[in-house]
Amino acid sequence: MQAATYILTKVGWAGFTTNAIAERAGVNIGSLYQFFPNKEAVIAELQRRHAVETRSDLRKALQVLPEQPSLRKALTVVVEMIVEEHRAAPAVHKAIYDELPRTVRGLEEDKHQLRGEFLEVIRPLMQNVPDPDLATYLVGVAAHAVVHTVTAERPKLLGDPRFAPELVTLLENYLCRTAPSQRDENA
Repeated sequence: MQAATYILTKVGWAGFTTNAIAERAGVNIGSLYQFFPNKEAVIAELQRRHAVETRSDLRKALQVLPEQPSLRKALTVVVEMIVEEHRAAPAVHKAIYDELPRTVRGLEEDKHQLRGEFLEVIRPLMQNVPDPDLATYLVGVAAHAVVHTVTAERPKLLGDPRFAPELVTLLENYLCRTAPSQRDENA
């Protein structure tokens, strides 16, 4: 997997072949084919490992969220963790999300459990959110979309100190809304 990651990072998808992976790893192509029949299978394994690592990091973040004094601080912990993971290997993340069909991505059930745990922690910090479960789902979708779009289109933004705080502001404003009567008066 280190050879595959290296090739994606240094050469990109165009140079990502099973022959290149085997050569970089110093193994016979036949040995590689025993485990991975094609480059898509290698990407799928990279994705599986990434998902396991991300879930582990999110669980660690969830443990410290209750200690955070505000929604903004709680969101910052999670957003900074996600941004850091993508900053470490943007080419790998881009390949996973560009080249791997969504149908072969896994660990969906774990996603639902993590979302539930996240909701438990941030529910008391939300303001005027009529459907916290839906809001938590949409926050996850929005954060995922923003981070993956930035990773694919403008990966240098991942290292920009303004990026994570801006994403936190986006999510925070959705989860801390003005009261309906105040919105009606401002319309």
